[in-house]
Formats: sequence, C-alpha cells, structure tokens
Amino acid sequence: MAISKDQYAKGISVDEFINDMQVNKEKFVENIDAFTVTDEDRAFFDANPVSIAAFGEDWCTDVIQFLPVVAKLARELSSVDVRVFKRDENLDLMQPYLKEGKYQSIPVFVVHDADWNELGHFIERPATVTAQMATETHRFAKENPHLEGVNRTYEHMSEETRQAVRANSSNFRWSNMDAWNRIFIDEIKALITSGATADAAADD
Repeated sequence: MAISKDQYAKGISVDEFINDMQVNKEKFVENIDAFTVTDEDRAFFDANPVSIAAFGEDWCTDVIQFLPVVAKLARELSSVDVRVFKRDENLDLMQPYLKEGKYQSIPVFVVHDADWNELGHFIERPATVTAQMATETHRFAKENPHLEGVNRTYEHMSEETRQAVRANSSNFRWSNMDAWNRIFIDEIKALITSGATADAAADD
C-alpha cells in the first residue's frame, strides 16, 4: 500500500533526523553543505514540485551520501518537501519498497507530486555507482594480493584486510561524491519525469 498523506505528515524533518543521529552526524552535515543546487535543478523542481518520503538510518553509508542531496534541495527550494522515516521504526511503510521484493535496503526515496500521485521510488544507489564500486573493489584486490583473504567475501577476510578494504572504499566513495550525487539527482529527475508522463497518459 502506498504512503498516504497522513502517514507522510508523521515523518520527521531532516533537522530532527540530524538531532537524533548517533553516528556520522558531522559527515552528514558536511555532505549537505557540499552539494550545490544548480539553476537547472531550481528550474526543474519549480516546474515539478514534489514531496519525498525518505527511509534511512544513520549507520548506512549510502544514506549519509544521498539523503543530504535531497535535504539540500528541500532547504533551498520551496517546491521540494522531505520527511524522513527511520527504517527500523517504519518497517510497515517500507514493505512496498523492498529491493528485489525482499531486501530492506536503504536509502529509499518515495516521490509524490502536488496531487499526491506516487511518481515512483528510488532504492539504495544508482546502478552505475554500484558498478564503479565493484570495479574499484576488484582493482584493489588485484593490486594488494599480500592482504590476507582479500579475494574472499568481506566476512571471511582478516580484520587487517577488512580495515584496508573499508578505508579504500571510503576514500573512493568520497572522492567521487560530487559526480555520484549528480548521477543520483539526474535519476531522481528522470523518475519524476517518467512518473509525471505516465500520470498524464492515464488522465487522457
């Protein structure tokens, strides 16, 4: 079942989410400041006002990267409203938006237009970003064969190797953040455009 307007209103603001954060608060705020809303963004969302229900938790790195993008849009544009839902406290609302119908992946962004039509939803991260991360993981493993278990799954690596893999992954993510955020916002725009087109066709 889709999120109703009343359910949406019970979500918390981005500032309330920040105040409740137990981890990653500084990075989250830093990432809000780092994202730049372009004139093109302003024109697009002024023409396509939306309300976005965002599901997340403060321990999730993808949430720490992509929720600040939506938060910055909402701070600067009156045409974008965001309410945040902590995933673990809202599993019932999450049910229609499970990745592959079974995984409680986050973040999830559910987008509604001004008439409360659900235009679509976005889960986790752009596919191109996932592909780049996988390529980098493979490169790192190939160039660091001395790390014990580097070609094993994360759970079966030595602690030293896990730390090295985490550090490399973190450096790779944040060095690519600006480009990945732009990919993300372009996918949100495409979702809105395709959803709005489908709604228009249904009204004809």
